[in-house]
Amino acid sequence: MRMRPVLSATLLFALTALTLILLRPLMPVDETRYLAAAWEMHVGGSPWVPHLNGAIYGHKPPLLFWLINLVWAVVGVDAFAARLVGPAFATACVAMTGLLALRLWPDRPARGGAAALILAVSPVWLLFGSTTMFDAMLTAATLLAMLALWSAVRRPRRGAWVALGMAVALGVYAKGPVILIHVLPVALSMPLWAGRDRPSARQWADGLAQALAVALVAVGLWLVPALILGGPEYRTEVLWRQSGGRMMASFAHRKPWWFYAALLPAMIWPFGWTGVGFGALRPRRLWADPGTRLAAVWAMGAVVAFSLISGKQAHYLLPELPALALLLSGGLPARRWGRRDLWLAAPVIGLILAALAAGAGFIPVLARLGDPLPLWSLALGGLCALTGLAAFLRLRAPVMALAALPLALMIGLHLGLSPLLFARYDMTDLGRAVAPHDTAGVAVTDGTYHAQLNFAGRLLNPVAHLSDDAVAGWLRDHPGGVLLDQTDRPFPGMTPVLRLPFRDRTYTLHRSQEVAP
Repeated sequence: MRMRPVLSATLLFALTALTLILLRPLMPVDETRYLAAAWEMHVGGSPWVPHLNGAIYGHKPPLLFWLINLVWAVVGVDAFAARLVGPAFATACVAMTGLLALRLWPDRPARGGAAALILAVSPVWLLFGSTTMFDAMLTAATLLAMLALWSAVRRPRRGAWVALGMAVALGVYAKGPVILIHVLPVALSMPLWAGRDRPSARQWADGLAQALAVALVAVGLWLVPALILGGPEYRTEVLWRQSGGRMMASFAHRKPWWFYAALLPAMIWPFGWTGVGFGALRPRRLWADPGTRLAAVWAMGAVVAFSLISGKQAHYLLPELPALALLLSGGLPARRWGRRDLWLAAPVIGLILAALAAGAGFIPVLARLGDPLPLWSLALGGLCALTGLAAFLRLRAPVMALAALPLALMIGLHLGLSPLLFARYDMTDLGRAVAPHDTAGVAVTDGTYHAQLNFAGRLLNPVAHLSDDAVAGWLRDHPGGVLLDQTDRPFPGMTPVLRLPFRDRTYTLHRSQEVAP
C-alpha cells in the first residue's frame, strides 16, 4: 500500500515520456550522435573503445552503447527501441525517489508518493528523462548511492558500503568520474547529517575505503582493457581531457557561475513556487532531520561544485532533481487553487498566448524557417494547455491540480512543435539520400558535423569533413560520391541534385557532373 502512489507516479511518467518520444524525432546533435556511436559498435566496432564517425570517441563511457546494442540484439536495429533505454532509467529513478522518501521518513508515508509525483511531472525531468542521453543513468546511480549511504547509517553493514561502491562504478560506466561530484559531498559529510545514529569515525572511514576499492575494481574491468586497446589518444581523452580538462578550462558549454542559480526556478516549478513548497527550502527546514539534511547536502553540494566548473549544461544537474523532489515533498499544498493563483500557471498561459501568436503569424522566427506550424498542431497544443489550466482550477486535490500544469505544458509544447521538429530536425530523409552513396563516399563541408547522418543512413563508412580547399581533391578520389553543403555556393565539377532542410538552414546534395543524373 505504501508503494502504490509511488508506482502510480512511475506509470504516469512512463506514459508521458513515451508520448513525448512519439511526438518528436531522434534529435540532433546529441541523440543522433549517441545512436551513431552505438551503431558503429554494432557493425563491428570495438566494444571496449567507442568510436564515432570512424574516430575514437572518448567523450563518454560505453554503458549506453552497450545497452542499446543489447536491445538491438533482441529486437533488431530499431531507432524507437534504442530510444527507450534512457527513459527506462528515468522511469526507474521515479520509483527509486519514492522508495528513498519512504526510507528517509518512514513515519510520513505520504512523502513517498509525493516525491515520486513531483519528479515525474518536473518539466526538466520530462524533457531530459525522455531523451537518449547519459544523465538518467547517472541519476539512477546517484539514487542507488543515496540508498546505500542511508542504509549504512541505519544498519551499518559491509553490504551497504559494497552497494555504494557498485553505485559509484555504475555512475562511472554511465558518464564517467562526474558521479563523484554528485555522491562525494553526501558521503564525506555523513557525520554532519546522519545525527545520533551515525557510524563511528572508524566505521565510516573503513566503509568509504571499502566502497572506493569496490568501485575501482568494478571500473577497472572495463577501463584497463580500454586504455590498453585505445592507445595514447584514448588515454589522454579519458584520463584528462574529459575530466580535469572540462573542470579547469571548459572547451565546450562555457557559462557564467550564476547559470544554475538562474535555472533553479524552472527546476522547482510548480511545487516550489507555492508558499509551503518554497518554505520547505528555507535554511531552517533544510536542517530539520537527517533525511532532509541528506537531500539538502546532495542538492547544494552539486550545485556549488558545478557552479565553480566552467562547463555547464542544464542536464548536468539532472541527478539533483530527485533531491529537490524529496525536499519539496515536505511542503505539500493543502488548499484548492482559484483565480488568484493563476500566476502559478504562468508558463502554461504563456504557451496558450504563444500558440495564438504563432497562428496569427506574429512570431517571425517561425516564418523565417519556411515551415510554418499548421493550425491543427497549434490548436492541439493550445487545447492541451487549456485542459491543464482547467484541471488546475477544477481538481479538488491540490497536489494533482499542480501536477496537471507541467504535464499540460510539456505535452502541449510537443503537440504544437511536432510538425516543425519532424520537418527540420528529423534526419531520416537526409540519411536515405546519402545511404546509396556510402561506398562511393559521403562528405560534408559542415565544420560542426557530429555524425548525425551515420545512423540515419546506416552508413558503414565515415563521413569526410572537407575544407573548401579539399573539395576538388576529394572529388577526384571519389567520383561517384556526394557532397553535403549548407550554403548556396557552386562547386566546380559538381551539380546540386537535392535540397533538404536541417534546423534553420538547408543541406544541398551535390554530385559529380558526370554522374549527377
